[in-house]
Amino acid sequence: MHPILRQHPRRILLVGSGILARVTVEDLRRSRYVDLLGAVPLTDEPTHPELGVALVSDLDGLQAWLEAHHIDEIYLAADVVEHRATLQRVIALCERLGVPFALPAHSFRMQRALPARASVAADGFLHYEQHTAKRRTRLVKRGLDFVAAAAGLLVLSPLLLASAIAIRLESKGPILFRQVRIGRNGRPFRLLKLRSMVADAEQRRAALEQHNEHREGPVFKMTDDPRITRVGRFLRRSSIDELPQLWNVLRGEMSLVGPRPPLAGEVNKYDAWQRRRLSVTPGLTGIWQVSGRNSIGFDQWMRLDLQYIDNWSLGLDLSLIGRTIPVVFTGRGAS
Repeated sequence: MHPILRQHPRRILLVGSGILARVTVEDLRRSRYVDLLGAVPLTDEPTHPELGVALVSDLDGLQAWLEAHHIDEIYLAADVVEHRATLQRVIALCERLGVPFALPAHSFRMQRALPARASVAADGFLHYEQHTAKRRTRLVKRGLDFVAAAAGLLVLSPLLLASAIAIRLESKGPILFRQVRIGRNGRPFRLLKLRSMVADAEQRRAALEQHNEHREGPVFKMTDDPRITRVGRFLRRSSIDELPQLWNVLRGEMSLVGPRPPLAGEVNKYDAWQRRRLSVTPGLTGIWQVSGRNSIGFDQWMRLDLQYIDNWSLGLDLSLIGRTIPVVFTGRGAS
């Protein structure tokens, strides 16, 4: 894959058996762009250790393993005729969780996933993903993100400097707040914000859980959060605190538009169908931000993100960016 789209080795899980699985393991291990995490056998035959890779789970535990690890793709490598029903079951699981997968060049029934490439790749597999974006269109999206983020950081640098000075004058602590968030395919990264809370805000959160306004989901939201500083309230109301995330966009960890990146603790509480929102790069703004984020429930929020994924286009991104501007000016910016 083009380096502008991916910065890390692809984390791969193999699900399969037999000669095709062994050959696929050998091919994957020769690639310096692949981190082969292990394999899941399709049967209990004693020959599976011959695959030459650690067995990390069985089929019954596959969903739990996928929910506990971040991977970029599953390779399904087995005889299609012999294991068709089992492979079809794994495909359904991948589609439900939003996990990309690759198949030998044979036909299967897909409910949602579309081929990520127009023809069989050099490795002899068809690669499927959970959204409609073509490789070329994704490259354009990434290019626009890169240019816009670089220009934004340059133009907004005086505002960022003034905000940093105001933060430092009001309270002790770092100017930037770094928080581990979950990105595409479950990969963690450090999201950047201008600090808008007291330095020990994370330690104080447990004492405020009873005031959480998001009762139906794992997200914490409190209108009059006492941890927010005076400068922080202005930064949040104007969304200036989010501007350092342009650096995350520049690095490819985020996009200008996409589902907001969740905390690891939130993802651990997701239902299986909600995990599909992790199949795309998270964004600075998205459909939730312009759809009355404070007045919709958690499940509706998740469904809006999946709606964005299923109907994605560059035109939709431009529309959401345009709709975000009045939201920011009315003090309802991103979170």
